[in-house]
Amino acid sequence: MVLFSGNFACARHGLENGLSVADLILIRYGVSGPLCLLVLLRIGFGDATPGRSLALTLLGGVPYFLLTAGALAFTSATHGSILNPGGTMVFAPLLAWLVLGDRPGAGVLAGVAILVAGLVMIGGEGLLGGAGGGRAWIGDLLLVWSGFNWALFGVLMRRWGLSGLRTACVMGACSVFWLPVHLLVFGLGGIPDAPGAAAIQAGYQGLVAGWLAIILYSRAVAALGPSRGALLPPLVPALGVFWAWLLLGERVSALQIAGMATVVAGMLVGALWRPGGDRRGVRPPPRAPR
Repeated sequence: MVLFSGNFACARHGLENGLSVADLILIRYGVSGPLCLLVLLRIGFGDATPGRSLALTLLGGVPYFLLTAGALAFTSATHGSILNPGGTMVFAPLLAWLVLGDRPGAGVLAGVAILVAGLVMIGGEGLLGGAGGGRAWIGDLLLVWSGFNWALFGVLMRRWGLSGLRTACVMGACSVFWLPVHLLVFGLGGIPDAPGAAAIQAGYQGLVAGWLAIILYSRAVAALGPSRGALLPPLVPALGVFWAWLLLGERVSALQIAGMATVVAGMLVGALWRPGGDRRGVRPPPRAPR
């Protein structure tokens, strides 16, 4: 979770130091894609058919990172750290109900209601043209959209019975096919002019968040089991805000701080509260990397 949570601050740092959204995409998948391909060649595709692989890649591969990185061109890493995982936790139980037929219990529904309240508190100032600038709402909506995509990604992964490690490697390996198209259309962009920022992105987005964290998280969930594994995602927004403050010097309003606390509380309620007969509530799918 520590490795995942720094993704938004790292991407924002690249955008502030000479790189474009397209550059971030090229760097991330230019490094993590071949590594995921090597792991996939070792473990095999399993039940990840071509159609399933394409669907998961569209939801969690290059298009997903385009949404998250593009959002940070309009809004802050602080917003990204909260609205993306928060959006996932809101949509995951609802999509699981529609797609899997798993009706969420009272604890999950209570957690979703609290999450929505917290997300409104965080994004409210951007939507009203307050702190963060008049276009912050664009980034906030993109982040919520990316949260929806990741929630659907996790639900489909569960429906098809695919492991987290295999799914992540399929997604990264399939994203490699975008690289020649990217180079043909965009070239190297601003990477040659910002080698230091590009190296940071390659090390963090490519190696750490895009590859190492995926493997560690998959192994952790296998060792801890799904019940304990579901308790980990609420750490992402809290740690993400910390990195944005420490590394980027981002400041947040009192209302946004209250909203962050509300989001984390909602995540914990949804993950922990199982009173009485509320045993059927669906847990959100495992939170994968950015």
